[in-house]
Amino acid sequence: MSFCLKLAFLSSVSKIILYNSLDIICYNLAKKKPMDTLFSIIQTDNDYVFSILRIVAGIIIFPYGMQKLFGWFENLGGGVGIKETLIAMKAKNIPIFLAWLVILAQSLGSVALIIGCFGRVAALGNFIIFLGALFVHLPEGWTLNWLKNKKGEGIEYFILLLAILLIVILKGSGAYSIDYWLVSSIAL
Repeated sequence: MSFCLKLAFLSSVSKIILYNSLDIICYNLAKKKPMDTLFSIIQTDNDYVFSILRIVAGIIIFPYGMQKLFGWFENLGGGVGIKETLIAMKAKNIPIFLAWLVILAQSLGSVALIIGCFGRVAALGNFIIFLGALFVHLPEGWTLNWLKNKKGEGIEYFILLLAILLIVILKGSGAYSIDYWLVSSIAL
């Protein structure tokens, strides 16, 4: 399959996922009261599988967010600390507003995923970010650069993370989450 066909396929799949997620949110906003909309966003089941996936996604994203926000980790490709991150994003022609959204989504979103607070929102924000990363790494092929013989990394890591985030978007935070605690408190 050619590069253009792969790109077109991934683009159409990502549009379907994003449009369906936005349709659900917009439908709930238009047809329901604000509390009903909030309830539908945090609605989740007492399922441990969703909890494990949510926590794993949060742990994976945490170093990226903390590196961009506080400079806690060495450079993972996006700058160290807020100032360097903004400079690196500007060099990639990413608007400052979007750069701030990336910093906030990866730092606060990773913590939100770990504790299960508005897990769907955090997962959606990070889904969009890592979908962009997937398109950046698409020319490098499927596999990661295990043998150090390519310029960059492939997309297999991003596909895995996007699949995990998609499950959280669709199913919610699961057991052991603030979302589940709130849902069960409201249901009483």
